[in-house]
Amino acid sequence: MDTSEPQNDSVTATDKAAAEEVNTAKETGVDTTGEAAGAANGDPKAGGKARQRKPDPPKFTILDALSATGLRALRYVQELPFVTSVTANDLTASAVEAIRRNAEHNGIADKVNATQSDARAHMYSLIAQEVTQEHARNPHLARRGAPAPSKKYDVIDLDPYGTAATFFDAAVHAVRDDGGLLCVTCTDSGVWASHGYSEKAFALYGGIPVKGFHSHEAGLRLILNGLAQTAAKQGLAIEPLLSLSIDYYLRIFVRIKKSPASVKFLAGKTMIVYSCDQGCGSWETQMLLRNKKVSNNKGNNFFYKHGLSMGPTADSHCAHCGSKTHLSGPMYGGPLHNREFIQRILDDLPNVDKTVYGTTARIEGMLQTAFEEFLPPPPDPHGPIKDDELAAIEPYPFYFHPTTLAGTVHSICPDEESFRGALRGLGYEVTRSHCKPGSIKTNAPWAVIWHIMREWVRQKAPVKVENIKEGSAAYKILRLGKDDSEKTDEASAEIDKLEVVFDKAAGQDKTKKNLVRYQVNPKENWGPLSRARG
Repeated sequence: MDTSEPQNDSVTATDKAAAEEVNTAKETGVDTTGEAAGAANGDPKAGGKARQRKPDPPKFTILDALSATGLRALRYVQELPFVTSVTANDLTASAVEAIRRNAEHNGIADKVNATQSDARAHMYSLIAQEVTQEHARNPHLARRGAPAPSKKYDVIDLDPYGTAATFFDAAVHAVRDDGGLLCVTCTDSGVWASHGYSEKAFALYGGIPVKGFHSHEAGLRLILNGLAQTAAKQGLAIEPLLSLSIDYYLRIFVRIKKSPASVKFLAGKTMIVYSCDQGCGSWETQMLLRNKKVSNNKGNNFFYKHGLSMGPTADSHCAHCGSKTHLSGPMYGGPLHNREFIQRILDDLPNVDKTVYGTTARIEGMLQTAFEEFLPPPPDPHGPIKDDELAAIEPYPFYFHPTTLAGTVHSICPDEESFRGALRGLGYEVTRSHCKPGSIKTNAPWAVIWHIMREWVRQKAPVKVENIKEGSAAYKILRLGKDDSEKTDEASAEIDKLEVVFDKAAGQDKTKKNLVRYQVNPKENWGPLSRARG
């Protein structure tokens, strides 16, 4: 049963937008088969007089795989005009009976199919149904080797109590492979956003989580990687439309497409992370393979080759503070969101019924923040080619908070506007993450970030040097030792010459004002209740 998450307007409104995205691909025009086609085109043999026949609407089916009382399934039917049927499945008889009663009470029993089954068994059964039932009714299909009409769902919603990883394989088999949508919720943040259960995170998602302030984005990437690896085994590629970490759970919307060519790019979009989690908190990333753009012999046409990566991009000890680094991942290194998809929701948001969606302010703020997360990659001297979208990676993943930097060097924390202004003054781009309030994402390297913090200490907030332990991360970063102050390479020397100005005006938010960007809990101690028992 699903008792993991209160049914809120923010999630359901995004579900609606995502379902509409899938439905767009299924919309059909005039019937162009048989007699109807001839009549529509004015063919005398087909009826003599030109006439137009309105086609039957396409079927659009949704599976609410762990439906509990069926609340989300009912909202799908009530709020999506193109839905033909929603299967609301649950394992317990009492839950299925509640679904039926709720559907009858709302007058939509004809569109809600309540089933009692293990969600995995239900999804796997579609494979057998496609082959046996259709070929039994049409033996000539089997004789010709023609594929049977698909019984797969257009949308599958997985919202269990805890992890959804156990349903990944069944879900990718049961969803349409030409643009079907998976909506996935995981509420086990103690596993994917914490280092306390790394062995369990690896067992469920195939990767090791990150220890640090940015652990929730790393959790999103772990789960996307687990889903992408599962889909790749079937020749399926995933496209994240929207990936959100909200409080204690995450919610991702992923489009599925049959594309063996796209699957080849997955290893080059999968990364490992070297984290200085016991020292200054910095990180380095490395892709498992390289999707390298190369030219043909004439040099006038570019294409991608998939080759091995070089050795580790980081040492066993942090380059900034000398502390030990730890390994995390592998995790998904591509974009978390589709900006065009988010923009379509934002454009339509003023038109929604506020009596149905009472939290439109929060929806706008959350999606606007996700839209602004993207930092553009450096310009490609070769220019774009048709496969660039398949090879797209997140050039600057993860975020930090000024408090963590200040804690490292034992100084007063710089305000966000001053820190953002310093980065922008040096020519770097700055944005925020939807995962955490006060977060900063930037394309500045860690060497520049620590230079800014040294200047903050020098200009604004001097520290008590006598209280800093020799050999500590703060001791190294602030270069308090004689060796540390003298030992700088050419690149570090150039960075040290940069003039840092803490300009609050330059660091102010230039986007829409007064957005509700982050969740406001409705009451004290709000969160998941105890697991439901059958």
